[in-house]
Amino acid sequence: MDFRVVDISEGGVLVETRLGLPPATECELRLTAKGQEMVIKATVRRCRAQLTKTDDGCKVVYRSGLEFVDLDEDGTIRVRNIIVEHCNSGGSADGVMTATAGEVVSGSFFSV
Repeated sequence: MDFRVVDISEGGVLVETRLGLPPATECELRLTAKGQEMVIKATVRRCRAQLTKTDDGCKVVYRSGLEFVDLDEDGTIRVRNIIVEHCNSGGSADGVMTATAGEVVSGSFFSV
């Protein structure tokens, strides 16, 4: 299933999909940013439906919060680089990097 990244941080990602993702589902995410692909294991923590306006009217999309699982130091650095290089990034008081609605806009979701 394809998804759009809405928000990403070093600990997880908020994705938008056309189908709902059941909470507690373990999955693999394939993030594609500027031709580079990264596979990350994650667990769905929450999912909610949202009505969105489009040029063709309204549609329902699902926003799911996924927590990264078993992300090693190299993986954390790669996520950090995605945030720095491809997103409208900002820091927080605790130094954790997050990004919202930047250039990272595609990926695939696979149930494990």
